[in-house]
Amino acid sequence: MKGPVTHQRRPVAVLAVPEPVRSSNANDPSCESHTPKGLQLATPTDTTIIMTRTFQAPRRLVWQAMTEPSKMRRWMLPPPGLTMTTCALEARVGGALKIAWKSADADPVMTLEGVFTEFSPHERMVHTESMKLGSGQEICALVEAHEFSETGAVTTMRITQTYDSKEARDGALASGMDEGMEACYQHLETLVTQ
Repeated sequence: MKGPVTHQRRPVAVLAVPEPVRSSNANDPSCESHTPKGLQLATPTDTTIIMTRTFQAPRRLVWQAMTEPSKMRRWMLPPPGLTMTTCALEARVGGALKIAWKSADADPVMTLEGVFTEFSPHERMVHTESMKLGSGQEICALVEAHEFSETGAVTTMRITQTYDSKEARDGALASGMDEGMEACYQHLETLVTQ
């Protein structure tokens, strides 16, 4: 049996951006969350987080930036003091996703691994995701779905993260991961608009 769940900030695989703005969950007016400008965050159920972000670029370019490791390395920022050592992705159903980071003290210090369960180019991809410390201790596990749509030359990406429990979902929210993701997505937007 597991011990009590504590809600502390956990390591995340991205940098934070300054001063997120407050917004409230459309489905629960009493729920406030820190949401950086650009990334919209909602928690429609106790176990899901939905993030929506637009990019001023065609869907094809955003898709490539999200699925080609050489491009991913250009916009995925490691946390301070860490270096990305592995960025591998097999773009197909059953294909693996693996990202690893090292620090001065550990190699790896953190890993993210998953397997694609759905893959429809330029439209939708779904993968499992397990983030672990170098010791092997799991930080979080989830299923993540990415959906892409385009209107004109503007792409909307919608990410749905599904966790096993409310505690796991709340731990992810408390980690500040949305702030780090927005910092990365600002770099992604620069990459796809060059």
